[in-house]
This record gives sequence, C-alpha cells and structure tokens, in this order.
Amino acid sequence: MKSNSYLSQSNSLKYVQKFGPSLEKNVKNALGWESGRVVYYENESIKYDLQVDCCYPNVNNPEVFVSVTYCKPDKPGHSNENKLQLKLGELMLLKGKYPNIKAVLVIGGNKNTWLPYVLEAFKYFYDKVIYAWEENFEDEILKIKQDPSSIEIRHQDVWRKLYEEWQTIELYEGEPIDSYLRNDMWEHIKSIGCEGELPEDISNEIFKHCMTEAYKLSLRTRNKSGKEWTHYQREDWDKLWESRSYFNPAEAAIELLLKQYKLAYKGGLAKDEDVPSLIHHLNKVHDDIPVDNTKVGEDFILFSKKENKPVFIQSKSTGGGRDRHGKNIQNRTKEQLARSLFYRGTIQDGNIVLRPKDYIWIGILDGDWGVTKKTPLKYIHMLQWAGYDYLFAADSLVDEELNLTENDFIKKLLELECVTDQTELEKRWRDWMASRGYQVD
Repeated sequence: MKSNSYLSQSNSLKYVQKFGPSLEKNVKNALGWESGRVVYYENESIKYDLQVDCCYPNVNNPEVFVSVTYCKPDKPGHSNENKLQLKLGELMLLKGKYPNIKAVLVIGGNKNTWLPYVLEAFKYFYDKVIYAWEENFEDEILKIKQDPSSIEIRHQDVWRKLYEEWQTIELYEGEPIDSYLRNDMWEHIKSIGCEGELPEDISNEIFKHCMTEAYKLSLRTRNKSGKEWTHYQREDWDKLWESRSYFNPAEAAIELLLKQYKLAYKGGLAKDEDVPSLIHHLNKVHDDIPVDNTKVGEDFILFSKKENKPVFIQSKSTGGGRDRHGKNIQNRTKEQLARSLFYRGTIQDGNIVLRPKDYIWIGILDGDWGVTKKTPLKYIHMLQWAGYDYLFAADSLVDEELNLTENDFIKKLLELECVTDQTELEKRWRDWMASRGYQVD
C-alpha cells in the first residue's frame, strides 16, 4: 500500500505533468534523490561536469541517473528533434565515463506533443523510459525509488566501446578557436552599404555568393524565401544578421573554395545533404513509425580516394548574437555527439550496434569556442569525442580583406586526395551507402 506522503507526491506529479516546468522538481521530490553536477571527464588540470536532475546514490558515485524532458502542449512536435539530440548527447557523456550507469528518462507533456519516432528512439537508447501521461506513471517512479537495481542496463557493449574509444583520443591542448568571420563580414557590408540592384554588383566574392543564392531563391518563390536579399537591398542590417540561411559566410567560403580547387561535392550553401543514419533504421524495424521526413545531414560531402571514405564538412557557429554570449554552445555540441551516434549506430536483432567510424569529419567553426573561461577547451574536446577529425577556424579561410586565401582546410582536402569528378563522387557515395545496407536508387 502506498504511504500518504507518496500519495501526495503522486497527486502532485499528476498535476504538474500537464505543465512541464515543475516536473523535474516533483520527480526529484518523489524519488528523494540528489540533483547536481556529475563529473564526466577529469585529468590533473581540468574537470568537466554535467547537471543531472536526479542521481542515486549521489553525484560523486553515480549508479543511476534520471533525466526529465517535456514538450509544451500548445506546440505539438515543437523542438522534438532538438530534445532528442540534447538528451542523447547528455546520455553519451555520462555513459562514456560510466559505462555501467543506469539511465532513466521521464517524458512529460502528453503523447500527442511528441513525434512517434522520437519516443521510439528514446526507448532504444535509455535503459528505462517513463511516460508521465500513462496511468502507471506514479507506480513506475515508486518502483525505481524502492529498487534502483531493478533497472536493466541496455546496449552495454556500445557504451563500453565508446568509453574505450574516448580513452584513446588525444585531446587538443592549444588555444580554443575564436573566429569572427560572420561578425566581420556583417560589419564590412554594413560599412559600405548596398552596392547595387543585382548580386553581381557586390564586390566581396563571399558575400556575393551569399546574396546570389538568396536572390535566386527570392525570384523562384516570389520573395517568400531568400529574404536576405531584401534585407540587403533595404540596408536592414539587423534583419540581415538574424537571417542565417543565406547570410552564412562560412558555408559560402567553403563552397567557393571547393569550386576554386575543382573538388567534387554534394550539398552547398543552405543545401544540407542527407546522411543515412540510425534514425532511418527505426523505420525498417518499425514501419509504422514515420521518419521519412526526418533528415540528419552535412553541409558538404566529398570523398577521399586516399582513405576510401566520405568526407563530411560541417559549418558550425557558437551562436550568441553579436555579443557572442555562447549560451547555446553546450546544446550545439551535445547535438554533435548525438549526430555521431546516429551516423555510426545501426540496429541488429533489436539492439544498437556501434559500427567502426567509416567517414572523415571536418568542422569549420565560427564564434568563440572558448567562451567558458574556466574550461576554455571544453567544447572543442566535446567535438573530438563526437568524432571530429579536423577543426578549423572559419576566419582562417580568408585574409584581412575577407577574401579567400590559401588555408590549412583546403590543404587537408588536397592531402586526402578528394575526388574531382562529380560522376565518380556520386558512384563512390552510392557504394558507401550500399555497404551500410541502404537501398540506393
């Protein structure tokens, strides 16, 4: 029989699960467990930790952790995919340090606010998932409170392999990347003003490429998209700054360099290229779960003849606006961790299997990646754990006048002997996907 104190906690849980923000607090109170920061990496000079909602028996010796997430009822499907990637990123950090830790996810809101494949993905990754909308919600919370050992660890081989791989990574020890490319380009364009009525009137080749693509899209959609061109014509600099699809100097610079050096590629400025992933395997296992419109992609895909692997290029910014506050940088790096699991994971006999990393991953980074002054390399290291092989500052692609210049990024692509013929690239890409078991048209 439930105690009166537990019944009062259950009533509280029933109430708050509809409203979300109080769910974490009430789950914590119902369990009576600690919340706080759990260390997921440390050496003689640095320590990285992560906030957890509930932890048993304590944050210093974690055996079980509970994470809480929810979606707002008035926004069905809102941020589902982001929440999935963030929670998986957190899971990887903790499992990468403690392969035997038991992971519980409490999902709030109501079932209709969640995409079916997201719920299915959570079930695959976490050791136990509890849904706040189900009738047995309170019983499930009580069960893990009374017997934490009853939780069965899933995919232990995956987490052990991840742990072993991370132990071998030689973490970067230099200065953190601090790139001003987008900021400097915005200041430059603002200082000279609109140069004409057509993109070809623009003097800077990188910004010209940005506006050419925005202009073409604006014409095709009768100005419903490609708003960056309108903002530029009106000299509405604040709106231009806020428009990230086509005012993306890093992506534009990458594409121009690939063209200049005649390297074959897929993708392009504001044209992500879909990469087959674990998410699509869910559709094979559960054909009633729609994931066809869900894409995990890269900005550019090339192919290295030297390594016989595809080369993924991701342009990534810390965000944070012109004051570069970096509030979103942790979430962005967690998303990259999850992305690596999507790329490498597959499902065999109902279990997740982590295949060998069969691609090269390059990041072009803009913004202040050392924004956390006490641990300035934290986010660079997280990208390394995610599987990035090479990281370059976005502003290293240009000279002081913001024109393209010789740089280490393009040297690396040439060193990798990337394919120059587009037909050959398409064939190698199809062969690579087929080797992973994906049907290729």
